[in-house]
Amino acid sequence: MLRIGKVAKTYGISNRTLRYWEDVGVLRSTRAENGYRYYDNENVVRINQIVLLRKLKMPIADIERIFIADSYDVAIDTLTSYLANLKHSAAVYNSLAIIVENLLGEIKNSQSIEEMFWHIETQSKAITAEHELAPQTQLSERTVVVKHLKNTEQLKNVRIVELPPMTVASYCAISETPEIDCAKVFDKFVLENNLHKRSGHRSFGFNNPEPSEDSTIYGYELWVTIPEDFEPPMPFIKKQFSGGMYASISAQLNEIGERWESLYEWSTQNEKYEGDFLLQWFEEQVMDYETFMSEQVPDSEKQLDLLLPIKLKK
Repeated sequence: MLRIGKVAKTYGISNRTLRYWEDVGVLRSTRAENGYRYYDNENVVRINQIVLLRKLKMPIADIERIFIADSYDVAIDTLTSYLANLKHSAAVYNSLAIIVENLLGEIKNSQSIEEMFWHIETQSKAITAEHELAPQTQLSERTVVVKHLKNTEQLKNVRIVELPPMTVASYCAISETPEIDCAKVFDKFVLENNLHKRSGHRSFGFNNPEPSEDSTIYGYELWVTIPEDFEPPMPFIKKQFSGGMYASISAQLNEIGERWESLYEWSTQNEKYEGDFLLQWFEEQVMDYETFMSEQVPDSEKQLDLLLPIKLKK
């Protein structure tokens, strides 16, 4: 039997991601008399299998399908479909590489940017055709990195954003399930005061304090922007946020642990920016508030922006 904190550390999977796999029926843990959650050998083997499939960059939905069906035929069918997508994707990118290589040969003697783009425009139909062939199933998060193995793939689509100064109302819960416990109180407060309908509404969350291997108890804090003259009732606390520069990527709720890992790795490898780790990291809720809080909407459809504080390298 392995405690959840040990499993999370060994396999590089967040507690939240493990709970997601439990919620969809892929994993099952047991709670001991000491209050800690443990995984037996069967579930540890399954966690390792999930990690192996993620190393193949298999989409989360496909992994769910394999384990929930628990059928050899379904597994073979899913892998076969995924292989077809991989081959199709490889063919598409190989075709695009040939087009770009040919373009380079044509435009190396260009005398201006305008002339270069004229050459590209002559190939626009071919480029469009290749893009239209792109597979519909795209990997939504990076491979989970197994301990002692380093994934050197560069994270793409990182946005550099500037958060403005804001006045917020905050609430923090500390428990074994702080995200859930905090949201129950926080969502009621937001809806009762129609804060989600105010112009400029923004909502943020973050661990406070961070989870640790030695305890199942940790904290989660939520913020919502409020007018300067609004005084939130206790136990909510009015705070002033000074703003700052952040690196941001999108994530679905069910992949958030892995996406945080990849954004952190990006911050350690970027040539221009580095993490400003004295400042707060954020998870910003960016979709319709009531849709996001609905228990009827699966985690795989709930979207967040991950915000890591950064600064220019000296």
